Amino acid sequence: MRIGLFGGTFDPIHLGHLIVAEACREQAQLDAVWFIPAARPPHKLEQPITPYDRRADMVALAITGQPLFELNRIEKDRPGPSFTVHTLRELREQHPAHHYFLILGADSLPDFQQWREPIELIQRAELLVVARPGSELMSAESLAASVQLSDVSALRMTIIDSPLIEVASRVIRDKVARGKTIRYLTPRAVEEYIRERRLYANPELD
Repeated sequence: MRIGLFGGTFDPIHLGHLIVAEACREQAQLDAVWFIPAARPPHKLEQPITPYDRRADMVALAITGQPLFELNRIEKDRPGPSFTVHTLRELREQHPAHHYFLILGADSLPDFQQWREPIELIQRAELLVVARPGSELMSAESLAASVQLSDVSALRMTIIDSPLIEVASRVIRDKVARGKTIRYLTPRAVEEYIRERRLYANPELD
């Protein structure tokens, strides 16, 4: 099976995430997209984030109705920071016959060399790169050079054409904290979940 892996904090998941996932599913002819909430995002270890189960609940609500989208909780109980390479290793062990695609925003490519074991990531999964507002698309040659990959042909990268939706989770959190509407920024079920559980009431959560 061709499986797209969409990792992130999802604090909260929003319509931009869903639009990207669907564009990747269609254009890369994926059999499924697995949403993988990070338990402890390496780049947010010093920042307050919503408890894992709350964020996973919101992902489950958001993807209801698209049977090819799945919530994967593989990172929930893993100790230490949630490094993508560790997730890929574990998934390869669990499902060795699957072909994996890593869904990335174009804005993450300039820092890709700072990820844990970037060359191994390239070897274990194809990259599906989605344009982001204000971010230039890095070429495969430039990315290979940045991670010191000698054979650029080993880098399997596809550019995904998707609407440029300027929605950010931090903006949603800030709006909720200020009592502003988040209608049409996230699925209605997620909006209601946030309201009922009074998430993001703390303005310091950014």
